[in-house]
Amino acid sequence: MVDTLRRYHDLAIAPYWPRTQEHLEGDTLKRGQALALGGVEALLSSLHPQVSYGGGVLELEKAYEATIDPAGRGITLVPCVFAWPRVELLVQPGYRPTLAYGPRGVPTLWSSSSPPPNGTAIEAALGAGRASILKRLLPAPHTTTELAHQLRLSPATVSAHLLRLKVAELVEPHRSGKRVYYRPSCAGESLLEIFGGTG
Repeated sequence: MVDTLRRYHDLAIAPYWPRTQEHLEGDTLKRGQALALGGVEALLSSLHPQVSYGGGVLELEKAYEATIDPAGRGITLVPCVFAWPRVELLVQPGYRPTLAYGPRGVPTLWSSSSPPPNGTAIEAALGAGRASILKRLLPAPHTTTELAHQLRLSPATVSAHLLRLKVAELVEPHRSGKRVYYRPSCAGESLLEIFGGTG
């Protein structure tokens, strides 16, 4: 059974793991930002449409009713690309309750091509390349390599666009180990909202 699972992993997961790992690390950075700027409520309320938090109580919409007291153990949040579009609660006696949720932007993780340009207002303002990059950064931060793969552009082209967006203070870099993730700045997010580029 172990050999079969290892073979399955080698065929079905390993080829996609670097991209998946970048996506998960990007989500972790975005969640950390939500926690730092908005506190626990901002972090937990944005995990999934079926999750809400208020008054120290985390509620999860399910087909059954149950109350779980963490008894001071806290809760572990696990971004999981295989949980999407659901959110799952894992509870085992003696262990910390764990909430597995789909990271931001996970539907785009499995798509390898970008949608064709549609002549939106933000593309007219920034150019199609920079507008596409800024839109891709909104769900979750990405590295230059990941953006190049998703948009089918060379890393050098993406790097040049990111430099221009950084100079315009529309994106912010954040280093995690050897990787540099880019995310929209507050100004970048506001620009996307003004031009209706958040959809």
